[in-house]
Amino acid sequence: MLHHLKQIISKDQAARACSLLAGKAFVSGKSSAIGVAQQVKNNLELLDPSSAVRALTEDLLATLRRSVPFGMAALPRTTSSLFFNRYDEGMSYGDHLDDALLTEPGLRLRSDVAVTIFLSDAASYDGGELVIDTDYGIQRLRGDAGDCIVYPADKRHRVEPVRRGQRLAAVMWVQSMVRDSARRQLLYDLAQGIAGIDAATADKTALERLHRCHLNLLRMWADL
Repeated sequence: MLHHLKQIISKDQAARACSLLAGKAFVSGKSSAIGVAQQVKNNLELLDPSSAVRALTEDLLATLRRSVPFGMAALPRTTSSLFFNRYDEGMSYGDHLDDALLTEPGLRLRSDVAVTIFLSDAASYDGGELVIDTDYGIQRLRGDAGDCIVYPADKRHRVEPVRRGQRLAAVMWVQSMVRDSARRQLLYDLAQGIAGIDAATADKTALERLHRCHLNLLRMWADL
């Protein structure tokens, strides 16, 4: 249900993003928080409609769309925009749940999957772990620049205080073709298992059956 995908965007892309964002004015993240989240949210968010930020957003989204691991983990039907956030020293975001329904101009989606893309080099800051309360216990995650965390949006999570440096990341939400997270995990595991089989030496009939199972489960569960 939770996937730490390594180098989904390149380190060069992450570095270019950090360079561009360094010159931008961020505002308090409380402005976009609703309800209880306002009490625990202490970060900064970018509100910048400039062409440079739009180009950066499209570049990162296009990379995600091309990524096979991301596609297998999220099975995206609709995606939100990317939102850039920054945590300076001492900033954090306490335990919270993401909104179930998100609205943007011309877009309304159900948040099935949450995505965090790490942009800062992990060595450039301390703290700032993404902590997720999963069905298998608490998971503490800290990705390097270009890594991507994909997890069910209905899980309580937080960002630990940054103790040194600055943590830059991008977040987004996905309405998945497969709404149920357990079914998404089953499809992911099956796809990964098939990909790990050496087609040259495998029993062709058995491999074809696995492919057929994967396709038919996707056909059974996908909502287009």
